[in-house]
Amino acid sequence: MIVSKVTGMGKILRNIKKSDAMLMRRLSVGLKKGGLHLQRESQKIVPVDLGPLKASAFTRSIGTKKKPHVIVGYTAGYATPVHENLDAKHGAAFNAAYSEKIGFKSRGPNQQAKFLEAPARQHRKTILTMIYHTVKIGMGTKNFR
Repeated sequence: MIVSKVTGMGKILRNIKKSDAMLMRRLSVGLKKGGLHLQRESQKIVPVDLGPLKASAFTRSIGTKKKPHVIVGYTAGYATPVHENLDAKHGAAFNAAYSEKIGFKSRGPNQQAKFLEAPARQHRKTILTMIYHTVKIGMGTKNFR
């Protein structure tokens, strides 16, 4: 009869826990980078009248160490109605309809409703790639998948 003794399991389990904690930290950093990218792209197309809506953009880490989450949004009270109203004129349509009447400069042609949703969809792959590479580089391996 052959009897084997395995030693070092405690050390292995501690290393797994450390790796898991490092993975969650890197994931949190990657999510924040992705959120900031989304915020930046959103601000390029958010409708601007006087500026409070655009200035109210934020990216915050709201999760825990074990469950990282990031939220991107706007705090202005009217952000949701502006985002959801597809009938409102923004950008080039607004400029064409109103600039002669009230005599002010163009607000920019790219402004639109869905100013957060559209860039989230359009830049989804870029954001996911940013998260992936942040985690991968942080874990220090070329074969991380």
